Amino acid sequence: MHYFFQFSGIHAFLVGLLPFFLPTVLWQKGYSLTEIAVFIALSGVSYLVTLVVWEVLRSGKGSVWSVRASFLTEILLVAGLFFFQQQTGNDNTGLVLLAILNGVYGCFYWMAQRLLFKSISHSRNSGQHFGNFQILVAVLLKVGIISGAFLLEQSSYSALFMLSSLISLVGIAQTFRHKVLSDINSAFSAPAVRFSQVLRFRDGYGSRGVFFADGLFLFLESYFWTLSLYFINSESLLELGGMMVILAVAVAALFKLVQTFIDRIAAIRLLRVAIMLYAFSWLLRGLVDDTMATGLQYTVILVVAFLTSLFRLSFNKVFFDRADKTTTHAYLLLKSYCSQLGVAVLFGVIALLMTQGFVLHQGQPPLEALQAVYFVSSILALVYFRYSWQTQSQAARTDRRIKEIERKGDSYHAY
Repeated sequence: MHYFFQFSGIHAFLVGLLPFFLPTVLWQKGYSLTEIAVFIALSGVSYLVTLVVWEVLRSGKGSVWSVRASFLTEILLVAGLFFFQQQTGNDNTGLVLLAILNGVYGCFYWMAQRLLFKSISHSRNSGQHFGNFQILVAVLLKVGIISGAFLLEQSSYSALFMLSSLISLVGIAQTFRHKVLSDINSAFSAPAVRFSQVLRFRDGYGSRGVFFADGLFLFLESYFWTLSLYFINSESLLELGGMMVILAVAVAALFKLVQTFIDRIAAIRLLRVAIMLYAFSWLLRGLVDDTMATGLQYTVILVVAFLTSLFRLSFNKVFFDRADKTTTHAYLLLKSYCSQLGVAVLFGVIALLMTQGFVLHQGQPPLEALQAVYFVSSILALVYFRYSWQTQSQAARTDRRIKEIERKGDSYHAY
């Protein structure tokens, strides 16, 4: 098995143990939706700053340490939560420090995963590889979620720290194998790219703007939607974990049925259909509440999970296929810089709107406030259509740029 799947599997379990529960842990600690939005924005800022360090490490002689750091920073994140939980009351200093650790871990984890995935995929198999990746992550993530839910419900933070540390050390130990070192060095071999070069990038797909908006949706999915499910499940971590396991099995089964067809369907056509369904999924999120019958709740939430996974698969297929046609590493960096800038700015705006009462009114149940955000998101999601088309003149301009890059063999000219 290629190291990408080993790396992704280990981290999926680690994410399930703790990072998945960060929004619910913050809520249990007494932080408001506004403060959680601030936490997300600060995590985005931390991710952005860490990207500069990561790129220096990745492009130098310490490329393998940029992978090992993903495990080391996960240990630090769990340790940070351990000390965070020991504090009494709402300590804003602790919130800021935890957000910084969350952003640092996110950067090392996601950047390594993207480069490792790109090293094994191309336009003919990226859909199937990403489908296999989603199934693997869905299963191991949910195993981690059940384990994390049990430990958090028991307030066994020391056991959580020990388990996370042990698995992280196993992940680090793997990187000393010769085959793994070879995979990492091959995946991380691109020349260094400066931040200014990334910002100068232009193409005919509106990539920068779409990636900027994508940061918002990524954290709406992983933080706000997780909170909604937590509220629907009577604020029980174990019930939330049980629901996620059932969803994981169902979504994995559905994906197994469709993933082999993904690479046979025109990628842009699939993306356009997936965008419409993704926008619809946000509308459904706005309709789900704790007054629904349990069977209907599970049905709607399953549909939301499948439509979201289908969109992420189709969007990432197009993204990685386009990365093939230009200076790949710089395009991956562009995605991270723009999406995390979007996280920092847009969640900062959401926090401000909540503070002013435009989103969260005094005494309003938090689930209702989140539903209002989802209804707006169902319209904003249509921005992804910009990534699914380009004018003929833009296409010709992009093609000329790619040919120039290939002729000169210089990855810096496009940025």
